[in-house]
Amino acid sequence: MFKIVAFAGLLFLCTFSLSAQNSIVINKIFIEGNKITQPYIIHKELTFHEGDTLSLPDFIEKTVQSRKNLLNTSLFNFVDILYNNDSLDFNVTIAVKERWYTWPQPIAIVEDRNFFDWWQYKTLDRLSYGLYLYQYNLWGRRESIETKLKLGYSQEIGVAYKIPYLVKHKNHGLNFSFLSVKRHEIYYKSFNDKITYMKDHNNIMRTEFNANVEYVYRNKIYQQHSLKFDYDEVEVRDTIVNPIENPNYLIDGKNHASYFSFRYLYKKDKRDSKNYPLEGYDYDVEIKKIGFNFGAGNINTASLTCTAEKFWKLKEKIYFAAGLRARAFATPTAPFYIARGLGFSPDYVRGYEPYLISGTNFVVVKSNLKYQLLKPRIFKIPYLKIEKFNTFHYAFYINALFDVGYIQDKTYTTNNSLANTLLIGYGVGLDFVTYYDKVLRVEYSLNKKGLSGIYLSFIAPI
Repeated sequence: MFKIVAFAGLLFLCTFSLSAQNSIVINKIFIEGNKITQPYIIHKELTFHEGDTLSLPDFIEKTVQSRKNLLNTSLFNFVDILYNNDSLDFNVTIAVKERWYTWPQPIAIVEDRNFFDWWQYKTLDRLSYGLYLYQYNLWGRRESIETKLKLGYSQEIGVAYKIPYLVKHKNHGLNFSFLSVKRHEIYYKSFNDKITYMKDHNNIMRTEFNANVEYVYRNKIYQQHSLKFDYDEVEVRDTIVNPIENPNYLIDGKNHASYFSFRYLYKKDKRDSKNYPLEGYDYDVEIKKIGFNFGAGNINTASLTCTAEKFWKLKEKIYFAAGLRARAFATPTAPFYIARGLGFSPDYVRGYEPYLISGTNFVVVKSNLKYQLLKPRIFKIPYLKIEKFNTFHYAFYINALFDVGYIQDKTYTTNNSLANTLLIGYGVGLDFVTYYDKVLRVEYSLNKKGLSGIYLSFIAPI
């Protein structure tokens, strides 16, 4: 009996000793390359901390995830996590290469809904010009301020200020913004499922003003809650709200509306990359109350919007992604100005880019099967000395796409046929992905009408 107990004790001691040998205690975490970014901003994205005791496989897994978290902040072009393990200490070094954070950007854009709309006419009649000024990572605290001054076809003046961390060691944030817009031409309805514009070179067709404040609480590293309060005011020319042809642009044929809105948003994001994900998942739920004046003739509705996306690596170089987006209004109808319909990113079915499908409640399911044509590579530009620009990564993917969607419409059915029917789109595409979160996507797609086209986009397919 004694021999059995002794053997069991020896086995326990050997097992404990082996486990101890396979565990590490993180002594110090050093940060290099952060000339602007405050160290605590980097520490907030790490899934390990000083003093943690981890098995070596767990630690390696956490370094991989922490690197992805840091890249997803859009503060760094490159991130490396290094460690050394001597007989006394286990130390970790976070080496980052910061991006360029100040972007004065001239504006010279054509005010079309998408590239396809502009390509139909190839005209500069809708040209707007001006200046954006983006300042990211203000004071190294990941704060940002954006200002906009745009003239020409559309006039816009706006400021947005984002503070992700009000207190250094807490995860409470606050965002503010206001925007004033005046347009000589606006889209105001759909006819034959196509967007319809009205233009007046001598008069402003629509004036808009929005001001909002948003509180953000990041309670866990991959999820956050936000509460947003908006004030909106909009006024259009009387010709837009013709009581016979277009009474539902705002409500009851009125040409002016002002209203408050409240939005709650919950979001969880565990994608490996926010600009071009290949693995992981994300989902969000938005509840929005639009208008608080319950009297007749005032905007008063509510909506629920849900998004869910999942990304898989099927095998080496082969990936699959599926996404669902759905919206439902609390009222049978909603003003066109608020509801719009399917036809604007991210609410559209690929293959139907030329269309504006009016309606309220909708569901869209997108899917992509992609092959990594050229895996991510790093290229250094000779003779360019600026570190923030001389090294970049790039990759190419080819993909097959298949989308389905449905939108409910009770207002515009007389002149439109695509609402209240199943929408199907499919095709193939080529994606180019590079640094500073840039994506260029070219797709050839068809829809159930048999119409096809080549479409250009600047965001990930799902």
